[in-house]
Amino acid sequence: MSDAHDPIAELERLDRFFDGEEEGERPIDVLRTKGITAPDGATLDDESLRVKLWEIVNAMASIGMYLDSTDHMSDRELYRFLVTDALCEETILPAAGSDGGWHISPIGGCSEEDNDIYLRYYADEDMRQHWQSSFGEPIPPKEKPPWDRDRFLPQHATHSEQ
Repeated sequence: MSDAHDPIAELERLDRFFDGEEEGERPIDVLRTKGITAPDGATLDDESLRVKLWEIVNAMASIGMYLDSTDHMSDRELYRFLVTDALCEETILPAAGSDGGWHISPIGGCSEEDNDIYLRYYADEDMRQHWQSSFGEPIPPKEKPPWDRDRFLPQHATHSEQ
């Protein structure tokens, strides 16, 4: 069994990365080696930006990176998040041929704003009630996200089978 298909080897590789013993790579650099460019969004009109965004989203899936919870963002906001933040952080990408994958969300869950976005647009009623009873703070009204993109995003094979 090669390292690419060995889940134990993959876990050991992640451990080495998180322990600072193995370097990672920036996904944006990996995508560039595959011919994917990420021009400054300010130079793109809305249609060109939308085409480029989907090119990047599909290329991300080809290297084991999948997006979740993006319907609260415009195409331009999501593009900016990807090319200036999410794809610029050094990480360990899943080995070619492995079943691994990273799920990335612009909602980090660490700030009041992230919590508000999650509760407003993505949490189901059970989660909203659980949050209310656990924290006793007012929760934002439930709203339909302003964009409809998530259902079209590429999904990790094991994620879409659930």
